[in-house]
Amino acid sequence: MIIFSYLLIIVGVVAWAALLPGRKRVPAQAMQYINIFGGAFLFASCFINLVPHMFLGEGEWRFVTPGWHFKIAASVMVGFLIQLLLEHLTRGVEHGHNHCDCCVEEAAAEHEHSHEHHHHDGACHHQSGHHPIVGLMIGLCIHAFLEGMPLVDGGDGDIHQGLLYGIVLHNIPIALIMVSLFIANGYGTLRSLLLLLLFGIMTPLGSLCNLYLMPQDEVLQSLVMGAVVGILLHVSVSILFDHDHNRFSYIKLLLIIIAFTAAYFTPGCPEIYPF
Repeated sequence: MIIFSYLLIIVGVVAWAALLPGRKRVPAQAMQYINIFGGAFLFASCFINLVPHMFLGEGEWRFVTPGWHFKIAASVMVGFLIQLLLEHLTRGVEHGHNHCDCCVEEAAAEHEHSHEHHHHDGACHHQSGHHPIVGLMIGLCIHAFLEGMPLVDGGDGDIHQGLLYGIVLHNIPIALIMVSLFIANGYGTLRSLLLLLLFGIMTPLGSLCNLYLMPQDEVLQSLVMGAVVGILLHVSVSILFDHDHNRFSYIKLLLIIIAFTAAYFTPGCPEIYPF
């Protein structure tokens, strides 16, 4: 089951390399809907599946460690700040947007003419061939590595399925933006595929490092989960509130409701939810 989960994450990223040969593009509206659904699922999973796991367990450390609840809450805030720092490298790709300076200028010009909010994929780099890909990859790899650390419970080997499916959904818009940027920078298929593979394996690598290189005590693992919750909350909130607020969208509302429902019925913390 663990191997299947790792393969699901990797294939979920690398499969989008199929768009490279024909330089295909996913419609901006479809990207937005995918992004909203994934962000809403992440947001709900944090509170339904991940947060309860941080505060429950079989160990007695919570009863003998002073201020343990404060330490977990502090780890969430640390995770939030980590993601805030990572965005200086990734330019917001984690929440489905490309906030490179010249891309922002071009997107603003498009918005002024069309009066609609569109996803921008870096077309301004077709001429210059320049985009901070190195910084992007470093930031995304750190992000993927960290969010994969609590994926598998080291105590019993259980998969945190809410986190797993959230990561898979969350990686779809990231991979699509990466493909768009690789195309815009003139990267070949092999080079782009290797970079996608590198990003795809970082989440399983983070999980394996946590399983085999870090102590499997409840204190540390709860703090790790707290930091990841902070990262995911930053990403999901950015997704849900980084769209056009001038128009009410019933489709967006429906997507959020469906995502919340799916997260609720995703197997989670067994101490609370028996399904």
